[in-house]
Amino acid sequence: MAAKQILKECSVFSVLSDAELEKIASSALEREYEAGTTIFQGGDRAEELLVVKEGKIALQMMLPAGQEQRGRKVTVDVVNKNEVVGWSAIVEPYVYNFTAVCLQKVQVLSISGTRLRLLLQDNPKIGYDILRGLIKVVASRLDETRQLLISERMLVPKAD
Repeated sequence: MAAKQILKECSVFSVLSDAELEKIASSALEREYEAGTTIFQGGDRAEELLVVKEGKIALQMMLPAGQEQRGRKVTVDVVNKNEVVGWSAIVEPYVYNFTAVCLQKVQVLSISGTRLRLLLQDNPKIGYDILRGLIKVVASRLDETRQLLISERMLVPKAD
């Protein structure tokens, strides 16, 4: 499938015109990862924004250790076809917040964060439209994380 079509089917990019999509698609690369592969770790420098073409990616974080518990990895969200991973590549400080692990074989469209930031800077309308879409993604992930932390807190017995 052509990069432009993949972008068009993603809600973050779907509002862009064909000409605007072509500006992004022209420098995008298709990548493939096997199930179990860690694409990036939370805390890594965010180099690319990924649009999922096929497969599922778990976004994970480490919960801090309690008094009698070790820290543990939890899945905050699962990213599916036509969704984005790695929005941190275009938002300062350009550091991934979560670890991305492939739950199955995954195909993605990889967009260089540096190139995309330059495009957004030079084309304010494109920048506005994309950031408006990304805000919805960030808000959704923040809500998922909040719900997870609330549920985890309810499961942890309080010390007397």
